[in-house]
Amino acid sequence: MGMRFRWWLLAMLLPAVLPTAVQAAPELRCHFEVNAERFEHSFAPVSDPYIVQSINLADRFRFKAVVLGNDTRVDLVNLYVSYQTDRQPMVLQHLKFVAPVAQRQPTPDALTGRVALYSPFLGKELQYGCALHAVAP
Repeated sequence: MGMRFRWWLLAMLLPAVLPTAVQAAPELRCHFEVNAERFEHSFAPVSDPYIVQSINLADRFRFKAVVLGNDTRVDLVNLYVSYQTDRQPMVLQHLKFVAPVAQRQPTPDALTGRVALYSPFLGKELQYGCALHAVAP
């Protein structure tokens, strides 16, 4: 057998005998505190940003996390925080993260840091932090 054929054979058979690495799925996990009331929520990647719904936080704030990507990677994260007025939500903050990297054991606020926002009328406080986790299937 020629040397070239042996290398070709090795290249063909090696992937079959090596264990395949299982790709971890990304998941955005956020924790919130509104006037000592605590919440946690997880967000999976989506391909259509228009299907994502905001979540209610103590009837004072709304939070929306649009995680664009697929089961193996995240291309973009958009975070929106709104204050719930009598008529409609009022946007307080929009954060954008381009191609963030998921981590296996991140700190709870590894992506955003600890964020504090205040309602414009009553001075109510929202604190939150988010991290992009690599979750093993």
